[in-house]
Amino acid sequence: MLTNLRVTGRTQAWFAEEVRKRGPQVAAILPGTWICTQIEKNWNLRRYVPRVYGLGDLTTILDERRMRQARALLTSLTRELETFVPTGAYRGASDAITDRGFVLLLGEPASGKSTIAAMLCMTALDNWQCDVMRVDGPDELLAHWNPDDPRQMFWVDDAFGSIRHEPHLTDAWVRRMPEVMAAVGHGARVLMTSRDYIYREARPRMKEYAFPRLREQQVVIDITDLSISEREQILYNHLKAGDQPAAVLDEWRPHLRAVAAATRFQPEVARRLSLQDFVPASGLRGEAALVSYFEHPSEFLVDVLDGLDPAQRAALAAVYLSGGELVAPFEPDERLTAAVTALGTTVAETARAFSAIEGTFLSQGVRADGNTVWRFHHPTIREGFAASVARDISTLSVYLEGMTVDELVAQLDCGGPNQRGTLVQVPPAMYPLVVPRVPVPERREWSRGPRAWFLQTRCSDEFLRMWADAHEDALPGMAEFGMMVDAMWEPALLSRLNEAAALPEDVRRTAVERIVEYSIDDLDPAWADSSLAGLFTEDERADLRRRVEEEVLPELEKRIDVLVDSIVSDMTKEELYQTPRDYVAAIRSSFPERPDILRLCDRAEEHINDRASNDEDEDEQPAESSGLAAPDRLASASVVGPRDPFEDVAAGH
Repeated sequence: MLTNLRVTGRTQAWFAEEVRKRGPQVAAILPGTWICTQIEKNWNLRRYVPRVYGLGDLTTILDERRMRQARALLTSLTRELETFVPTGAYRGASDAITDRGFVLLLGEPASGKSTIAAMLCMTALDNWQCDVMRVDGPDELLAHWNPDDPRQMFWVDDAFGSIRHEPHLTDAWVRRMPEVMAAVGHGARVLMTSRDYIYREARPRMKEYAFPRLREQQVVIDITDLSISEREQILYNHLKAGDQPAAVLDEWRPHLRAVAAATRFQPEVARRLSLQDFVPASGLRGEAALVSYFEHPSEFLVDVLDGLDPAQRAALAAVYLSGGELVAPFEPDERLTAAVTALGTTVAETARAFSAIEGTFLSQGVRADGNTVWRFHHPTIREGFAASVARDISTLSVYLEGMTVDELVAQLDCGGPNQRGTLVQVPPAMYPLVVPRVPVPERREWSRGPRAWFLQTRCSDEFLRMWADAHEDALPGMAEFGMMVDAMWEPALLSRLNEAAALPEDVRRTAVERIVEYSIDDLDPAWADSSLAGLFTEDERADLRRRVEEEVLPELEKRIDVLVDSIVSDMTKEELYQTPRDYVAAIRSSFPERPDILRLCDRAEEHINDRASNDEDEDEQPAESSGLAAPDRLASASVVGPRDPFEDVAAGH
């Protein structure tokens, strides 16, 4: 018998006698002190049931410094600890970070990635006595990595972009992934999260073949893989911890099992359902309305945000305009003051509104520099707020005028096709407010830099024509790009401008001549890149194919040797041979109908592999083992029998 009561010797003897009278011959009582002892001495129990961190005294398991970290983390996880359900995805991620030191958490928005990541950080503080640091990218990670201290854990949330793929972030990971994996090999632990659709865009550039951990240690959080019992437990926990009145919960109770079985069930939406602030004033009546709340969460969220009072909307606007992180207390500059005024409220009213919406729409956190900041409680709240703003054309103009250049290119869509996750759609009538404020990308930007990527992918033809007219003097200089064409932003942007009929012909010809020169003389593979197709006429494309066939193919293997021997750098073996491999792939894609050329490509690839295998390169060192054997996986709790798991959901409300 398990009990949290204190058990005396007399009580234990009485209990054993009463049990024997009823048949069983052995009776054991495990009291509260025994339970606490198991929690304190068994880190794997805490790892698989992280909710117990909220029950005990941290001084028994952590030193003073890590205890301060843990308490700060627990402060931000109060509700998560109350509602957390250890799912299969959590256990898989916990095993990966324990056994291999690295995990990449992938999932849909609102699927619980960040909560799982926070719980794993808590277990790292406990088990390995790690210093846990939240970083924004590989540069910051490596700047803080100490090779002499293996007890470090780095948490990178939204590693490849928060709401859409940001190629410059992916490029940064590609360039520094060998060093990141070296840090993992020396004992550091790295935890990354990403929305699944964003990683699908980033994946082709990530070179998973070169970094097996990146491919093998992915834990995909698939909402459809949650068992019915896990869904019901998640929904139950949130409703118990929420502030919905008992009368409302009693009205919902007959329909809650159907809600947990909804196709689009998401933990974050379950949290919103539990809070009065997130439910429309008219209420949700009947099974169809409740299920629809999960099937179409963004529609309900926008309705709720539209219903906030002006001061609360102004508080959200201040965080939004500050890039998602606003230093507390609220002391607005001229730009934020103008936005607050435009929303029909005052600075004083807005300052008071922050505490009113804390825990629902906003949460407080502490940055690495020690400053307390306001953040959106969940990324989808930021998206919903932007969608709400975008529907009011008068409000939208205030936001556009108040945004910095970096905010403009990160948060706007000016007519680009198929931009899933885009925050704010700018109508053509408002392009004149944006065009003058989007400068020509800086020369040092890489091909997927934020400004260049914005112009390439999130702007309509009309917007690009206006932009080209505004920057007419800069266009000729954009055709003077260097080698490694795929690393330069200019060629792809020039191609996009030409597709939009926004590029002067002389600039186009100069760019084409440069690409052809690099393709023939330097084996640059970008000539076959589809992103540059808009620059070439059909005749120019045919002439380039002819020159490759006549000038390069007859001595392809020799040209590859000259190229590899001419490179003097600290590239890895894979990086050194990537350019010739890409060039051969470009030939294949351009001559699919020529068996003779395809056979030549086969021989060239064999030649590259032979050269690579002969080069000496140190094998990757395996990660140090934690020295702790993983326990048998604990089984998920399941509800058995006819009992309604929601029968007492209204108790205490």
